[in-house]
Amino acid sequence: MADMKVVTPGPNGQVKEVPTEPTFNENDPKAMELEEKTQAFQEKLAKKKYRVKTTKETLDYLMTTFYENVNWSGYECYAISETHKELTKVTDKFATKEFTNDKRSFTLKVEVLEALFHFVKSHTGKGLESAKSHRLLCEDLSVPMAEMNTDRNELREMAMEAEAAKHGITVEDYKKAADAMHAQQNRPVQPGM
Repeated sequence: MADMKVVTPGPNGQVKEVPTEPTFNENDPKAMELEEKTQAFQEKLAKKKYRVKTTKETLDYLMTTFYENVNWSGYECYAISETHKELTKVTDKFATKEFTNDKRSFTLKVEVLEALFHFVKSHTGKGLESAKSHRLLCEDLSVPMAEMNTDRNELREMAMEAEAAKHGITVEDYKKAADAMHAQQNRPVQPGM
C-alpha cells in the first residue's frame, strides 16, 4: 500500500505536497516476517526452563525454613503448594544422587520460577542468620529471573518492531506514538467536558 499524497494550493496557485502520516499495512512483508519470528520466539519461551544454581544449604533453607514461615493470602495457597511440589521433585532426585560438593543446579518452568520469586521477594523474616540465608536465596533466584526478564524484553522489542513495520515507521516513532496514546487514555477527565 502506498502513502496517500495530499496537495494544497499555494498563495499563487501553485500546488505543494503536504506530508501525510504513513498508512497501516497489515500485509507488509517485513512485518509479516517479524511476526513469524516473534511467534516462534514466543513459543520457544513458553517451553523454556530457567536454570537455578544454588547450594545444598540454600536449598535446605528454602524447603524448610522458608516454606514453614512463608506468608500467603487466599488463592496464593495454590502457588505455595505447587512451587513446593515442583521443588520437592527436585530435592527427591537430589536425594538419590551422590554429590562431591555443595553445589546444586536445576531448572524450573517460568510459572514456577515467577511464583517462587514472588514469595521470596516479599518474604518477611526475623534475625540475622535467617537474613543471611534468605539473601543467598534471593541472589540465586535473581540470575534466572534476570534471564527471564531479558527474554521478555526481547520478545516485546520484536513485537514492537513488527507493529512499527506495519505502520511504516521506526520503532522509536512507534514507541512515542504508543506513549502519547497511553498518556491520552490515562489523562483524568475534566468535569463538565
